[in-house]
Amino acid sequence: MPKNKNNRPKIFVVLDKNSKNEFVWPETLAGYSIQPFDSFNQAYYSVYASPPQLLIISLEGCMEKDGINGELKKQLKMVGDMQLDNMLSNIPILFILPSNFNFNDIKNEKFFLKDYIKEPFNSYELEYKIESIVHAARSALDANPLTKLPGNSSIMESVKDKLDADTDFSFAYIDIDNFKSYNDKYGFLRGDEVIMMTSRLIATTVYDISKTRGRDIEKQVFIGHIGGDDFVVISYPDDMADIADTIVSNYDKIILSFYDNTDKERGYIEAYDRQKTMQKFPLMSLSVAVIPYVNRKITHYGQISEITALLKKQAKDKPGSNIVVDKREG
Repeated sequence: MPKNKNNRPKIFVVLDKNSKNEFVWPETLAGYSIQPFDSFNQAYYSVYASPPQLLIISLEGCMEKDGINGELKKQLKMVGDMQLDNMLSNIPILFILPSNFNFNDIKNEKFFLKDYIKEPFNSYELEYKIESIVHAARSALDANPLTKLPGNSSIMESVKDKLDADTDFSFAYIDIDNFKSYNDKYGFLRGDEVIMMTSRLIATTVYDISKTRGRDIEKQVFIGHIGGDDFVVISYPDDMADIADTIVSNYDKIILSFYDNTDKERGYIEAYDRQKTMQKFPLMSLSVAVIPYVNRKITHYGQISEITALLKKQAKDKPGSNIVVDKREG
């Protein structure tokens, strides 16, 4: 959990003051910034003012002998309204359900209790549930909407974690050359297909090589999508050369199938440049900038951006696909 208070995930907890579960909150949620509320009505308006990373709602006291009471129905309607709001629909909600909660009572309500814990539960179960929800929500928000690969925040976090742990790793920045001209001529749908193909090729190559060599994928392997036609790979230093070579080799073969026969045969396309002048553009290729043993050369993510920018320029100055490796010492 984050140690810096400013970096702690913010959680709103709606819990009745007389709840018998009150004792589990301080110890279980010590790593979070907690804002308690006595009623969902209070939390509802605070969510708009300062959205949390997670909203926990205890439904204790909302059950009667003949089913749920009017207060619970009111809460569920407010939750439903909140999730219809585009700005708030991505806030996950964890419900704490009393032991006598009957799901049959809410089958006709227009709301689904996606994440919940039913009493009796223990603090460890609650802590695990909270951490998994917060992690999943953060990853979903950061993910690229097209490829579903992690975005900038996750990339920076992965690099920082490895630098802090002094873990040996290599970093590769992969850029598609002449993608804009292809997009302009063939359209965004065809362009999205190229992006998807490239993301799948990168992921398949990285994971296949890593699995074959028995690498700890969760600890040291990472694939990210910065946006547009730019991708990132983090891997074991000994694997990066083979990863880059395999990606480039297969890409150069596959990319031809995305062109019409005329463009494929002549080896270029005709499209307008930024000055609205018709130009001849080469077929798409890859520029790959590789920094081996990052932790021995740099101390923060900003240096990676500077180095890869220089390497990428060198790669783009040559025709076709190219891999440029930073050979400087630390």
